[in-house]
Amino acid sequence: MANELVTWSDELSVGNKTIDEQHQELVRMTNEFYAGCLMGGIMAKVYFLKTIQGAVHYIKTHFSTEEEILKMIEYPELEFHKKQHEDFIATVLEQVRAFETEDNPDPTGFIRFLMDWILKHIANMDKNYIPYLDKLKL
Repeated sequence: MANELVTWSDELSVGNKTIDEQHQELVRMTNEFYAGCLMGGIMAKVYFLKTIQGAVHYIKTHFSTEEEILKMIEYPELEFHKKQHEDFIATVLEQVRAFETEDNPDPTGFIRFLMDWILKHIANMDKNYIPYLDKLKL
């Protein structure tokens, strides 16, 4: 896709169907936000405000699912991982509040934040629990 900011690849896969499908949806959402950002000006703001609440809900659902799986496999870094998720949600909500109050907001910072999260958290941090997934038979 020409307007893709992030492309799903095996490098992002953790080898768990449920988590991978949710991560793919997060990549899709990031690309969708990017496409909305390309509209520019007020159209970008309207699009962002229209779609962000659903995205936040989805992200919270994903984190909950992932944390349940990590609990089931007795992942030793679960608490640290949960903290990373909490920090991410807090940052997203801060950025949404700032975006809502600005007269001429620029959503590119938010899009960059999402892209960095995917590339750093999913591609690196989530890879740390792969060896523990063998405990899970899904």
